[in-house]
Amino acid sequence: MEECAGFKVLPVKVNAGSKVIRHLFMKMHVVREKCPLKPEYQTLFVVNIPDYCDNQVIKHAFRRCGKIKAIYFHKEATPIEPEVISSKYFCPQSPSGFKVAYIVFSHTSGLDNALSLKCTESNPFILSTDAAPLKNVVKRWCVNYNDNIINPVEVQSEIDSYMVDYDEKSEIRIQAEKEAEEEDNEGWKTVTKRGRNPGFARKETITKNILKREAKKKMKKTLKNFYRFQIKESKINQLMELRNKFDNDKTKIDLLKQSRKFKPF
Repeated sequence: MEECAGFKVLPVKVNAGSKVIRHLFMKMHVVREKCPLKPEYQTLFVVNIPDYCDNQVIKHAFRRCGKIKAIYFHKEATPIEPEVISSKYFCPQSPSGFKVAYIVFSHTSGLDNALSLKCTESNPFILSTDAAPLKNVVKRWCVNYNDNIINPVEVQSEIDSYMVDYDEKSEIRIQAEKEAEEEDNEGWKTVTKRGRNPGFARKETITKNILKREAKKKMKKTLKNFYRFQIKESKINQLMELRNKFDNDKTKIDLLKQSRKFKPF
C-alpha cells in the first residue's frame, strides 16, 4: 500500500465488476486533544469516503481487520467527542457528500491490520460483497423516504419520557440548592442563584431596554452649556428658531386672509 503525506493510500472498488477505482486515505488517529471515545491506538482515521458508504458498509468492509467497536462520521476532521444520542427522531443528520470516518477497533491489532492491508490497483479493496451488498441509488432513496416518515405515537412517547427525566433532574437540582442554602453547623450559608431574588430571564428585549436606560442616564450626566460661548450660541440658536416660527406664522395668516371669502348665507 502506497503512502501520501503521512496517509496510507487504499484503492477501493464498489464491487468486483466495477471498473472505477477510488482511493481512501487513512492513518492512525493522533491528536493533542484526547477523546475517550476515539482512543489513539485503536482508532483509524479515514478520508475521502463517498456519500453512499454508510455505517453498515464500512463496518462490513473493515471487519476483516478486526472487531469494530464504533464508527463515527463527520463532514471534516474533528477531535471533539461525538454526541451520542439514543433518540430515533431527535438526532443530528449524517453528513452528505464526501466525509471522514473514525473507525474504532476493539483491540490495537485491528488498527495494525488495517494499516498493513496489501491492496493495489490490480487487487483493490472491495466495499460491496454478496454477504453485504451496497444499496443502489433507488433503494437508498426509498430507505431515506421511509426513515423520514414520523410515527406520532413513538414521537409522543419519546417526548414524554424525556420530559419525565428532565423534571426529575430539575427537582434533584432544586432540592440540592435548597439544602445548600441552609446553614451548616458553623453557621455558614451557601449563596446560590435562586436566593430570595433569583432575578429575571435576560431576553433580547430586556437587554435592549436596559441599554437604552443606561444611554439616557449618560446623556443626563453630560454637562450642557457649561462654557460661556456655549451659552451664547444656545441663546442665538433659540432666537433664530423663534424668528423662523414667527415668519412661518405670518405667512400662514396672510394665506388665510387671501383665501377668505364673503359668505352671507
